[in-house]
Amino acid sequence: MYPAVRISTLLLLTCLALLLFSGCTVKHAPIQTGMIPRAGSPTPGETEYGQRLFNSLCEDHELAVGHARDEQLVTAFDYLVKAAEADRLAWQIHLFDAPGIVDVRAVHGNYIFVWSGFLDIVQNEDEIAAVLAGEMAHALARHTEPVEFTLASDIFFNVAEMATSIAIMSLSHGMVAVGGNGWMKWGYVHAADLDPLDREYDEAYEKEAAAIALLLVTRSKYSPQAMIGFWKRLEKTDAYPEKEIRLNRHFTPQQRVLMLEELMPQIPEWSKQETRSKEG
Repeated sequence: MYPAVRISTLLLLTCLALLLFSGCTVKHAPIQTGMIPRAGSPTPGETEYGQRLFNSLCEDHELAVGHARDEQLVTAFDYLVKAAEADRLAWQIHLFDAPGIVDVRAVHGNYIFVWSGFLDIVQNEDEIAAVLAGEMAHALARHTEPVEFTLASDIFFNVAEMATSIAIMSLSHGMVAVGGNGWMKWGYVHAADLDPLDREYDEAYEKEAAAIALLLVTRSKYSPQAMIGFWKRLEKTDAYPEKEIRLNRHFTPQQRVLMLEELMPQIPEWSKQETRSKEG
């Protein structure tokens, strides 16, 4: 093995071990169970972030105009924002004309994107509200914030880029060079599904969002049971062979049903806690 390649490999392995022990991304403090987080107005930078993602999506999809269920979507969204005691003007919701895609995504900056294939499979406004509440919950809990890396992972990516560049230059006898900073971190974000439009949440975040969503729906005029009913029906994915269902992410509908059924009996106690909190 070339000396430069050997040095690069040792550097990479050392930093990889450090990364494995320290974790890769910064985790947010957990939300107290049975509480809806305060909905603050986004900063200009956060709004710009959401607008940038919206503009990117508009390059691939047209906005849906005159969809039969657009009014139900907006009505459900308005009720949920009110239930969160948030400023409606601080939130954006956009519907894209994509009948083949079943998806709803909340992103940083209080933007929520809906693909019209979702509205084609819901049975009523309660189910629309149920799924919207789940995405709003991720935004309220700040799960949608851009990925923040730990110091150890930043060191890893910097050294890994340097080690890779040295190895490539050595093996190519200086004919090929890799320049620029941040390309390896960018690759990791996309490979690990951490980019904002394809974000995967772990079980703790999903359970946290489910609890918040149940409270949002309970505070509004909609039925919490609609959340379970929707996911139970979605278990039969062969019922929609012509659609690309992205909505469930890496959790199966059955896993979501079990999570909701575990949380549902706690709603009355959570409601009491909220009342006591406001009175106090």
